[in-house]
Amino acid sequence: MARRVIVVSDSHGDQEGLRAAFEQAARHGRIDAAVFLGDGVSDFDGVKPLLFSQGTVCYSVKGNNDWSSREQAELLFSLGGVRFFACHGHTLQVKYRLDRLWYAAREREAQVALYGHTHRESVELERGIYLINPGAVCERYRLRSAYAEVLVEENGFVRARLVKWESNT
Repeated sequence: MARRVIVVSDSHGDQEGLRAAFEQAARHGRIDAAVFLGDGVSDFDGVKPLLFSQGTVCYSVKGNNDWSSREQAELLFSLGGVRFFACHGHTLQVKYRLDRLWYAAREREAQVALYGHTHRESVELERGIYLINPGAVCERYRLRSAYAEVLVEENGFVRARLVKWESNT
C-alpha cells in the first residue's frame, strides 16, 4: 500500500484555508505525513491536533515571514525508503531558478525536494529528483492548487501531483 504525503505552504494567516486543505485531502484517504513549508507555521500549529488525531506525522519548516518560529529552515525525513528534503526556498533563491534547490537535494541524497515561497504550484522531475511546490494555501479563491500529493509505493516508486480545490471548499 502506498504511503501518502500531503504538502502545503504559505498560509499567511489563513488557518481556515489550511484546515480546509487537509480536510479535503482526508476525504480522499489516509494522510501518512503532512508537510508545511513555511510562512504560516503558527497556522500549521493550530491544525496539527486534527492531523495527530488521525495518526498523521507532521513536519514543518519556517519561512521568511515566520520570524519568531523555532522551526528549522530545512529538514530531511524518509518515508517508505524515499528521502525528502523540505525547505521554504527563500534561502535557495527559488523565485529565480531551481538549480540551488536541486543541488541541495542531491547533496542530501534526497529523491524529493519540497519548497514553497513562490506561490506558484509546480511538480517537476529534474534529473531524477522531484522538485515540488504545492502553491499557496492563502490563494485558495484563485482556484489554484490546494496541496501537492506525493505517493510512495512499496517498491520506492514516487508519484506526485497537484490537487485543485474542490468546489465545496
